[in-house]
Amino acid sequence: MTYHRKNIQPVQLCASDEYHLKQRNKIETLFSLLKGQYNLVTSKARSIRGFLSGIYASLCAYQLAHQNKPTIQMMESLA
Repeated sequence: MTYHRKNIQPVQLCASDEYHLKQRNKIETLFSLLKGQYNLVTSKARSIRGFLSGIYASLCAYQLAHQNKPTIQMMESLA
C-alpha cells in the first residue's frame, strides 16, 4: 500500500488502511534501526530455529537498550 501518485487513478481506502498507511514511516524506521544497530540479519539463518532466535535476540536488545521507542497505537476494529 502506497500513497497516491499523479499518474495513477485514486483508490478509496477504508479507515483502517488509511491509518496503517500513516503509521508506515514508524514501522520502516523501526526495521531499519533493528537491521542497522541491532544486527537483524535474516538471510544467514540455517534453520527456522536460527531464524527466529536471531529476530528474538535483536528485539530483546532493542527493548533493553533503546531509550526513545516510537509508539504505534492499534486502531479499534469496527467489526
